[in-house]
Amino acid sequence: MSATKTVRLSELIQALELKNIAPMEIASRRLGDPAPQGSEIQLGWNQALADGDPVATSPDVRVFRPKYEFTVKYGGAPFFDQISVFVIAFRLKDRSSFDRLWADEALRTIFVERQIQRTLWPIFRQHVLNGMTRLAMPPVTLPWIT
Repeated sequence: MSATKTVRLSELIQALELKNIAPMEIASRRLGDPAPQGSEIQLGWNQALADGDPVATSPDVRVFRPKYEFTVKYGGAPFFDQISVFVIAFRLKDRSSFDRLWADEALRTIFVERQIQRTLWPIFRQHVLNGMTRLAMPPVTLPWIT
């Protein structure tokens, strides 16, 4: 990321204050038998925001609704999947700065990938661990975000 984008991302973050994080949906499914211990498994995941995000719930609050989908496969066949949907609310400390910076599409992408994803990843990792455990499956540790 360029020095300019780093500065602008910092400005965007400074214009916001994290207000609340709430899971809205947590769904775990066992799709088959887990891979034998020591087997190589494939992990797949995706993050997407709801259309229209962020939503203005008041003049000074913006809400994002990210959805995480995670699949564990063995031999190309999925045996577990997890969906988690969150609501993450931010209070605008500086609405004019937020509006100006949010107009930059590349900066929005960086914010979602770097800030929202990194904020929610530990919670989502716990959802996956809990989902697998509840379904009597050996847990899979999700990788670090790079």
